[in-house]
Amino acid sequence: MRKGYYFTTRDLLFIAGFSAIGGLASTYINMIGDFFQSLLGFAGTTQWAAGLHILWILLAVGIVNKPGTAVLTGILKGLVELLSGNTHGILVLIVDVVAGLIVELIFYLPMLSTLWKNILAGGLAAASNVFVFQIFASVPSDSLAFWSLLAVGGMAFISGVVFGGIISQVVIRNLAKTGIIPQPLTGSKVRWARVGFVLVGVLLCAVFAFVYTQSAKGAGEIVLFGNVAGDQIFSAQTTAITPITVESELQGMAGTYTGFPLKDILAQAGAGDDSDLILVTATDGYSYFITMDEVRSNPDLILVAGGEGKDASYSVVGAANSKAWVRGVAELTVFQSTPVPVSMAGNGVGEFHPQDWQFDMDSVHFELGTGSKKMQGVAVYLVLEALELPTPYEQAVFSNGNDSIVLDKAAIQQDDTIRIFVNIDGYSMTYLVGTLQGEILLENLNSIALQ
Repeated sequence: MRKGYYFTTRDLLFIAGFSAIGGLASTYINMIGDFFQSLLGFAGTTQWAAGLHILWILLAVGIVNKPGTAVLTGILKGLVELLSGNTHGILVLIVDVVAGLIVELIFYLPMLSTLWKNILAGGLAAASNVFVFQIFASVPSDSLAFWSLLAVGGMAFISGVVFGGIISQVVIRNLAKTGIIPQPLTGSKVRWARVGFVLVGVLLCAVFAFVYTQSAKGAGEIVLFGNVAGDQIFSAQTTAITPITVESELQGMAGTYTGFPLKDILAQAGAGDDSDLILVTATDGYSYFITMDEVRSNPDLILVAGGEGKDASYSVVGAANSKAWVRGVAELTVFQSTPVPVSMAGNGVGEFHPQDWQFDMDSVHFELGTGSKKMQGVAVYLVLEALELPTPYEQAVFSNGNDSIVLDKAAIQQDDTIRIFVNIDGYSMTYLVGTLQGEILLENLNSIALQ
């Protein structure tokens, strides 16, 4: 008799499906978490939704019912998040694989019932992201105090218990009544399969951690491009700028940091008076912009140096937008933005300025002629709703001078994935109309006409 595979085609379909759903849903889950953070403003509010990231792993474990499911789902989910443009880069792979490992190990405990395994696995796996980020992604001097770490991790644990453990059990028990969930494997096959997958997971975590730390490793200096007095180099070892100490808050957590004022760095570089945006680019390719108005008005906006000599790394601290707290800064590009005019019946009714929407943007990878590129974009309906229009519009025509697309008002209002993305190439800025799924609708947008 032919021996069957460990994972059947049905098993792999469930694992792939939950990995894809969980990976793609993470963008929206993070948006919800950010909303509650901005609304409530106290430490750890973004972690109330941490369990929603774990739900998909536990659903896959409950349905497939085989050791190794959690680790495999964590790996695939992390890859989906990475490839869909998650701002944390390869760190999401470490977060998801660690979560899968924790679920795998909790389900190995023989003394717990299935319900308690789900509850404990959901809570610990959800809380693990707090500690992974503290180990790998905290800005220098940004490590949480012990009690703060417990508070934030505790909120993530509760979220994991509710959204991961309890809800997954409710779903699984109802599915069990339909006969979808098979009987679990037993015997030595289970033991060795689980050990094998756990070892693979640990090995992958080590590999991902090495790659992440190498990619985030500093180059010892920052290059300044664009509208400055010639390309320049900033280094903490050679600068005459006096460092300052500030108190800043990131997602509800206050910290004390010492670094170099960004406004002094740009002034020394001779940034042009007509410049209005600074693009901050990290060593791992992540980038975000800061307005020149904030550079001038925010005294807490500094570059914190970590490490020494050629291995020194720099992080932006104190920005009003948490997305602009960029770790491992490699480049600063100074330039002047170009707005997109919006008209109605031939008359101007407003302009789209990207700096007005930096708190509403999310990142997506697009495949352009020059390769894959990550861009930040804001929902079209938000931009158009903010305009004071003389009369209601029915359609919006997006044009680049040669081509155009027409979108109905209903489609724009019902689909917040349709967005205007910012494409910064060198010292210039262009715009792209696309979706959060990476579909390009129109490149080089230069006007919007409402009718």
